[in-house]
Amino acid sequence: MNDNSGRHRQGWGGTFQFLRHFARRPSQMGAIAPSSRHLARMMVDAAGVEPGHIVVELGAGNGSFTRELVARHPENRLTAFEVSPEMAEGLQRSFPGVQVVAAPIEDLPRMAASLGISKIDRIVSGLPWALWTEERQVGVMDAFTPFLAPGARLVTFHYVHSRSLGRVAQTRRLLLERFERVCPSPTVWANMPPAYVNIADGPRRAAGA
Repeated sequence: MNDNSGRHRQGWGGTFQFLRHFARRPSQMGAIAPSSRHLARMMVDAAGVEPGHIVVELGAGNGSFTRELVARHPENRLTAFEVSPEMAEGLQRSFPGVQVVAAPIEDLPRMAASLGISKIDRIVSGLPWALWTEERQVGVMDAFTPFLAPGARLVTFHYVHSRSLGRVAQTRRLLLERFERVCPSPTVWANMPPAYVNIADGPRRAAGA
């Protein structure tokens, strides 16, 4: 019989850490529970990572998307940004092959050389856009836009109930200023709460263009 107790302990430990961080800093978190495996699969499916792609994850949290990326694309270089030092430390322990950065993505321009990042092919975002002002959203997008490779793609998710929030429409508008196309995925009803993925393709200002 397989012993899954270690996996279960790790999963519950990650959930507890997520909830503890939410209680301390709710403005940094877009949910009160980690994203489900169903949403993680949809995100990584939508990202369309190919061999050789440089992948950057934003707001990696407890590693729901990180785990799926590493499992399915172990040969790709992955850099995960997580603003919480505690959660970043947990990510590095769980995924020693991932370059984990305990900093906001806004720090990318000054850190890029030391991180060895000159271009980004895929961005997988778990950032809580709906909680942020337009100024904050613009600051985040301005940080990564100069590094987007021709053909780059960004995937991010929103909860279905947040469609009526002005800041979600604002996120889409700002993405359309930077990408040719922004398309929603089917709803992931198995996530709690239900969510969908926004897929942004065709950077308007690609690196080296």
